[in-house]
Amino acid sequence: MITAARELGRLGPFLVDRDGVLHACDASRPAGFGFRWRGRRIRAELCADARLRLSVLAGHVPFTAEAAPLRPRVFAALAALRAEADKGWQVALTPGHGVVVEAVEELGAPATVSRLIVAATRFVLRLAPCLDLLDEAGARPA
Repeated sequence: MITAARELGRLGPFLVDRDGVLHACDASRPAGFGFRWRGRRIRAELCADARLRLSVLAGHVPFTAEAAPLRPRVFAALAALRAEADKGWQVALTPGHGVVVEAVEELGAPATVSRLIVAATRFVLRLAPCLDLLDEAGARPA
């Protein structure tokens, strides 16, 4: 925890010191936040080791009753995403047939506001082709 003299202010679940370093307001819980990008809700959590965990429900495999011909295309897109996933990235299928993309972005120590913004931006830019592929294959919106 930082001292009041070093504290610059609060930014959501974070305390920011005068050097821009982030500290969790509640040290007993991971500091997390969410934002929307391209209609999807992205969840981010700052880990104690200066890594940012991000996850997004990227889309859904359509139900057979609504779009049976699209299902094989969406499953093929899912397989391609899994095969091409970068290190630290995972693509999973939920029991409800949601396609979830999870990644870990390194912030570097110390974790600063600017490094957090860079990591979140890097994630969404790398996520864009994944969303394009799912959308073009016919995945239902998340």
